[in-house]
Amino acid sequence: MKHIKKMVGAGVLTLALAVTGCSAGGGGSEKPAVDNSKGAADSATLPTVDWTKADYAAVKDGGTLTLAIDQLPDNWNTLQADGNNVSTGQIMDPTTGGPVRNTADGGWEVNPDYATEVKLASQDPQVVEVKLNPKAVWEDGTPITYKDFAATVKASDGTNKDYQTVSDNVYKDIESVTKEDTDQNFKITFKNKNADWPSILGGSTAGTATASILPAAIASDPKAFNEGYKAKPLPSDGPFKVSNIDTNGQVVTLVPNAKWWGEKPKLDKIIMKVVSRDGLAQAYANKELDAFSIGTNKNNYDTAKKRADGAVQQTGGLTWNHVTLNGSKGPLAEVKVRQAVARAIDRETISASRLSPIGAPVTSMNNYIYMPGQKGYQDDASAVIGFDTAKSEALLKEAGYTKGSDGVQAKAGKKLELTYTLDANNPVSEQIFKQLQANLKVVGITLKNNTVPSDKFFSDYVLKSNFEMTGFAWSGTAFPVSSTESIFYPVKSGQNFTGITDEKLGDMWQKANAELDPAKRIAMAAEIDKAIFAYTPVIPLTPTPNTYAVTTGLVNYGAAQFQSIDWTKVGWKA
Repeated sequence: MKHIKKMVGAGVLTLALAVTGCSAGGGGSEKPAVDNSKGAADSATLPTVDWTKADYAAVKDGGTLTLAIDQLPDNWNTLQADGNNVSTGQIMDPTTGGPVRNTADGGWEVNPDYATEVKLASQDPQVVEVKLNPKAVWEDGTPITYKDFAATVKASDGTNKDYQTVSDNVYKDIESVTKEDTDQNFKITFKNKNADWPSILGGSTAGTATASILPAAIASDPKAFNEGYKAKPLPSDGPFKVSNIDTNGQVVTLVPNAKWWGEKPKLDKIIMKVVSRDGLAQAYANKELDAFSIGTNKNNYDTAKKRADGAVQQTGGLTWNHVTLNGSKGPLAEVKVRQAVARAIDRETISASRLSPIGAPVTSMNNYIYMPGQKGYQDDASAVIGFDTAKSEALLKEAGYTKGSDGVQAKAGKKLELTYTLDANNPVSEQIFKQLQANLKVVGITLKNNTVPSDKFFSDYVLKSNFEMTGFAWSGTAFPVSSTESIFYPVKSGQNFTGITDEKLGDMWQKANAELDPAKRIAMAAEIDKAIFAYTPVIPLTPTPNTYAVTTGLVNYGAAQFQSIDWTKVGWKA
């Protein structure tokens, strides 16, 4: 349950939810697994958890789990800007936790390994009381205390610009973290109300963790926070720890944490190795991987289904693909051009090409905050960016462009050419680019391709807003209102790569985050959503389900929408 939205490459929808950004949405109780033999219209209801469940006693002692990641971390501190990607979250998830964890329906519960009590003690002023499990310790045996939480909040609240944080969502609304009767018991007092307060207290969504807490020594030192963990992992406070990082072989090995105080994890070892997107399915078919996220790649899906000792699992998700527009310069600085680009894109056809081949419900993403199926979701997109080539050309005309005899739009003698930056060796990214290119050509916009190394895509291009147009996926949390803010506001939020915003959003989000009445909050979120579409910094494309290929016998791991993974119970059925 993290407050931060994670970035996912366009083809990999590794988080259940998630962006967090991101896939098909919503709470609700668990439902029967989807029948992938049905067409999309018959598969409209996806479960929230589709992995094979087993009680702790029914899981075999020992064994190894081998999984794929996109890259080794640029920074192992997931609260630092360069550490905000899915691969880092996947690696760190078995090594971290917090006082709360996600439930299958998108809610939260106290995680007894980390806390004996978490409660909202007062609404005005807003006060949250936390009682930590006194057995909880860091990897070196040092007790976890209120000092760690206090230092983490102070590092993340945005007041000290020396910290290169991902987001100050929720943290910025906190007045203080104060000790009560012991170092393990503390209260969080808010200066501004924030309904998504549980999001900073731990958990993870479908196996991609963001640290909810750092040791005070790290959080209190900007240099340690920013640079101390570029080449080594954060200290573990979870059931596993990183034992080896093979930078040549691109493999990370995790083993049980000897200082872990909870139930002993069943697995002896977890191996996470870098596998290129176009090699995932074959690696699984060759039994080099025990599970992988299929995303929306038909070849991956078809190959995965052929493995005799495996199965395909599918749930709703919280990940959505999109096109991010850099509105800070060039033609895209004009809102009418951004909306003309959006109007020219046949989003429904793109969604169908992504979702139909994997047996998933076909729909376009028509909201920036909520996912289809989530309470609060409504279509705010169609009225502003619905597919309409005539309207697209009319907007370009209003922006001063004229379509020449060669069919290309031009203004003051300069042709309208845009560049789309995408990650190499990603079949989904390549297909989406070709679809965008063909769509834009119809209205007279030339779209050029800038393919960059996949391991540099985020660090050198997305994070630095070094692009004109680009695409990936947002993967986020069960707290969509507060977690979406940093994507759009302010301009220098650490996650707003568009270079633009609408200043009124700050006040709108402050009021929405402070509203504790769910119905009123949904209404406020709708107004925020409409305000964003009005200036169109991002073109949402496809909400994506979580589709996993999983080896037979692997339990308590696989496709899930919100549910946190209990890594002590992941393993092989006895």
